[in-house]
Amino acid sequence: MSDVPASQNISKPSSIPGRRGSFTPPAYDQPHVYRQLEEILGEVTDVVSRVWPLRDYVAINPYDGITNRTFSDARSFLRIFSDCELLMPLAFYRSQYSNGRFTIDEVRTAIQELEPHGSVAGIRADDVMASLQSVSPSESFVRKGDNPPASRPIRTIAEHADHVNDSQWTEIFVDEVSKFCAAHYDESQASWKSPWRDLPPYQAWRSTAKVDRNIEWLGLEGFRDFVDSLPHSPQAAIVDLLSRLQIPTPLWESFLLCQVFSFPGWCAWAKYQDHAEANEQTEHLIGLLAIRLAYDVALSEVTGLSVKWDAMIDEQSATFRPQHGDNEEDVAIRMVLLRASEIGYRKSLLEQLRLEGSSESDQKLAQMVFCIDVRSERIRRNLESLSPELDTFGFAGFFAIPMEYRRLGNPSGDANVPALIRPSFRVKETPPAAETATAIESRKRSKLWNKLWQGLQKSAVGCFSFVETAGLLATGKLIGKTLATSGRSERTTMASEFPPSLEGLPEQGLDLEAQVDLAAGMLTNLGLTSGFAKLVVLCGHGSQTTNNPLAAGLDCGACGGHTGEPNARFGALLLNTPAIREGLLERRIEIPEDTLFLPALHNTTTDRIEFFDTESLTQSQRDDLQELEDYCEVASSKTKRERAPIVGCHSAVAIARKALDWSEVRPEWGLAGNAAFIVGPRWMTRDVNLDGRTFLHSYNQAADESGEVLENIMTAPMVVAHWINMQYFASTVDNRHFGSGDKTVHNVVGGFGLLSGNSGDLMTGLPIQSLHNGTSHQHIPVRLHVMIAANTEAISRVIEKHEHIKELVDNDWLHLIAIDSGQALRYTEEDWQVLDSAQVAS
Repeated sequence: MSDVPASQNISKPSSIPGRRGSFTPPAYDQPHVYRQLEEILGEVTDVVSRVWPLRDYVAINPYDGITNRTFSDARSFLRIFSDCELLMPLAFYRSQYSNGRFTIDEVRTAIQELEPHGSVAGIRADDVMASLQSVSPSESFVRKGDNPPASRPIRTIAEHADHVNDSQWTEIFVDEVSKFCAAHYDESQASWKSPWRDLPPYQAWRSTAKVDRNIEWLGLEGFRDFVDSLPHSPQAAIVDLLSRLQIPTPLWESFLLCQVFSFPGWCAWAKYQDHAEANEQTEHLIGLLAIRLAYDVALSEVTGLSVKWDAMIDEQSATFRPQHGDNEEDVAIRMVLLRASEIGYRKSLLEQLRLEGSSESDQKLAQMVFCIDVRSERIRRNLESLSPELDTFGFAGFFAIPMEYRRLGNPSGDANVPALIRPSFRVKETPPAAETATAIESRKRSKLWNKLWQGLQKSAVGCFSFVETAGLLATGKLIGKTLATSGRSERTTMASEFPPSLEGLPEQGLDLEAQVDLAAGMLTNLGLTSGFAKLVVLCGHGSQTTNNPLAAGLDCGACGGHTGEPNARFGALLLNTPAIREGLLERRIEIPEDTLFLPALHNTTTDRIEFFDTESLTQSQRDDLQELEDYCEVASSKTKRERAPIVGCHSAVAIARKALDWSEVRPEWGLAGNAAFIVGPRWMTRDVNLDGRTFLHSYNQAADESGEVLENIMTAPMVVAHWINMQYFASTVDNRHFGSGDKTVHNVVGGFGLLSGNSGDLMTGLPIQSLHNGTSHQHIPVRLHVMIAANTEAISRVIEKHEHIKELVDNDWLHLIAIDSGQALRYTEEDWQVLDSAQVAS
């Protein structure tokens, strides 16, 4: 039951009023009403962040729509109409303090840094420490999904009714909306399609609800007639419904946001649909909002429940007067503790980094380019520890190749690009000419059999007898999966069978000149325009898991939830092409004749590196590759041994086995623990154990006179890293709203999303098993520290040029530090502050 404030604002007449004639209908012909609503709906929809389908899983910042507010103000804003949380409980920070993550010195520094924002007025370090000591070390700090925080001023009618009548209307309404959305948006799962799925969602729902008796059987009498009486457009319906509730205009935005946050998952999916269709009217999200509001109004009219909305309006200004139920001192203390834990991490990180140094220029055996993903940090360090002949670089895993990749026999392709950009050309998987027809036929036949088999499983007749008929046939396969050997899992299975080609690019507007531009941009943004090694390896990454609907969330975030293998293979092909190299030479990028670009894939579950397209190598190149492969095998073993205790394994063999274990809920930790994004030359971090918590992006300011490369990094990879950081942050501090609960009870819905069990809201974030090992948090929720080796003037120019970046740093959504002339300087809205020795090293 929801924890609703005292019922002084709730009234329940002794008799139930008439349905339609209870309120004076609004004047629909008054344009100003719709202009006002359109503005309010724009504000409401801006708050919602979209969620991608499972096949293209993208880490999102669920707070992206409110980053124009400070972090502290954003929490206060959300708490007006939702139970969303941005801070961990005191017990969590007590455990962090006990584990030495921060000290009273960091608490004092945190208060100093927060004072200019006015969010900790009057709080002293002694107050904070006293609060910590008042918490029992054994007190649980895992937030329970059915235990919402303190009261808030704006609640749905269903929440009020549940409080007054001890009912479950909130849950029922979410289930009804979820049932409709699952059928309406179904992509592949349902055998019987909704007859109205081609209509916009609101119109489709009206058609469905007018014949569906389920909600009436549950107690909402006359609902079908109520739906039939509603206006035909969602905007008109919203005006009508708000009028029938007699909600004053100043409360419209907050009340509509309250409706949104009663089912945030489906609203996020609707936002994605609007974005995918480039629909300026946002008919999907507004449609769902009208649907959810209709249930509330119907409930109000059936029960006679009404709310004294005028009590929430300031009579002098005729604006909403927010009322907060939170203990302001407790919130301020937790805000200080969050900052203190972040400062503790900042100190430990800066203590390890080299703030001054230089790069070697001798030719190497190999230069290996890895994704900036935090999982690359360990294997990069272990590779470099084996030989001075090995250098590694960090770069976005799509290698600056904005392509859509179409596998053989697939009618549609995958967008192997970050969510921030769109593919500009298509690349196809291309077998040798002699094998093309056979390969296509084989894949068509395989797809046909899979389709027929799945059809039998889900058909109206077959589904009931399927287990009895075919259950025993699956026994061998089930036993095989259960007893899968580590040897089998050592083989990467995420890669394409055939390489891509350059065919068809000119027809898409990518002629030779444009291909050279693409190659030059790749090398320039990577910072590799000279000093090429014998082997330059473009190493994408992907995760190998079994029976995991969230598998794409463990693949490359820079590739839209796909592996980086196609991009790596296409990039190597491009850079090995003689005509491309000639064009690069004209741009003063000279690649030696004996330099070979090779594609590879880092399997982040097994830490194995697999190389591709090596058939045409010379004997000398084969010898070099064999030497590199030997190094990779040793580095892989070292990395697995390092990771073994973290993933709860006793050996490297046990780690490898996770890739094929169909019952494994933690095949790997993904990006759990991420805390920093370091932009600079490798000498800053080489030989430093960063514990798999940092995104590492190569950058050399001396080679970036225009600042264009820095701008590209700060507006794309840095933002993607921030999204990832915020997704893990939000899923940890508030799994109820922004996570996905218990992974063991997930069910795929519509082929695109997840439900917890068979009902409820769409799950959008990370499951508990991706954040917590059962006894403690694997992910520590801190905001991203961005450390850039560049002068403050160059960084400031980028900030001032891009409003969204300025919002992120000014409003404390991430922390920005410049490494300039051997000094560490912290960005503030007013200026850059030098971090003294006490703030850099403990």
